[in-house]
Amino acid sequence: RMSSAGKGDVVLKCQSRLEWLFAMVFVLHPGITEIYFQPLIVNLTKKKVYRKKVKLDARYKYYIPDFLIVVNGKEFIVEVKSAALLGMSNKDFDQIERVLAKDGIGFCILTDLDLGKAENNIRILYEYCVHDAGSVTAWANDLKHLLETRQDINSVSDLAGLLDSVNWYVCSGILQGVISFDLLNWDLMSMSFPVVQAYGDLKHLEVISFV
Repeated sequence: RMSSAGKGDVVLKCQSRLEWLFAMVFVLHPGITEIYFQPLIVNLTKKKVYRKKVKLDARYKYYIPDFLIVVNGKEFIVEVKSAALLGMSNKDFDQIERVLAKDGIGFCILTDLDLGKAENNIRILYEYCVHDAGSVTAWANDLKHLLETRQDINSVSDLAGLLDSVNWYVCSGILQGVISFDLLNWDLMSMSFPVVQAYGDLKHLEVISFV
């Protein structure tokens, strides 16, 4: 169980470690405004979507999705699966996608392969979101001001001596869109990567391919 930081549900009930990791991605992702866990029921036999609990009838085939997220006002159902087990699933994902599309809902399957090397980075950033939320904006603003007044900062190592506890400012800068960060390929813990201003576009966190 985890808080969704005000993006819809108060608590997200994750049923696996992989779901928990993607839930963290959804919470961190600036383009995602709402998250819901098992938000609806799809009657595949009747090709109908129910947005409230209904009594299941054994005569019909149903699908209950993992997550619904809202991106730029559009709803997406996200099915989280282990890549190794995806081929063994008995779910007809093509049919599911067609039924959801009739209601204007997008559909996407995400696996552990989509996380790449991001798992540790996500964990670190999430900790800042949860435990240092009140300070993140201030730290990010301090970093932004420094980058605007200094032209000789090209990497995290260049911040040494200019800021106390550099990692606080760097992680906050990533979360607030002050600097870019490659979640999939860079190691946040190492604090050894380029410092490039992102000018608030937040595209450094666009780690979900369908967004």
